[in-house]
Amino acid sequence: MIYEAAFIGLGLIADMVLTTLFPFDFALNHSVFIPCTGFCALMLTVRQKNLLDSLFMAFAAGMVFDFLNADHFMLSSLVCMACAFLIHIWSKHISSSLLELMILLLSIIFVKELLIYFYMTASNLSAMSLMTWLSKRLVTTLVGNLAPILLVIWMNDQRQTLQIRRESIRRKGEKLRWEQLK
Repeated sequence: MIYEAAFIGLGLIADMVLTTLFPFDFALNHSVFIPCTGFCALMLTVRQKNLLDSLFMAFAAGMVFDFLNADHFMLSSLVCMACAFLIHIWSKHISSSLLELMILLLSIIFVKELLIYFYMTASNLSAMSLMTWLSKRLVTTLVGNLAPILLVIWMNDQRQTLQIRRESIRRKGEKLRWEQLK
């Protein structure tokens, strides 16, 4: 659990660094890049859990995202839970190859941004047309997240390797009662 929290935390730190490098233009005069490394780290983490644990972890991480972004309360939590549900369903049909994970993460970023767009238009917080949203926000976000997604997938592999090593060391140290009776 600590490795998973550190992994998601590193993703959030990377998001903060990328947000500093590529500031957000609220007027949408230029294309907008939304870094999603923390979100991708969360999705790769919940991908390996059962549905209930995935939804709980997505809700908790979404609350952290809500507090860090100071956006609309519970929006990130609900979006993360919906995306975790989709990841849980989609992960049954894909393997762990690099290309499939990249497509999975890009698809889930698309779904996340689509859910946020529909929320913003339904609540009359944004009057942006779908084509403006596609051209100014979504395309830049998807293309801009290609390199960070590769980094997140590599970091996830390192995290899993570290967890497997730690588990095997812990298991080697265990002694069974029947071995002591020999």
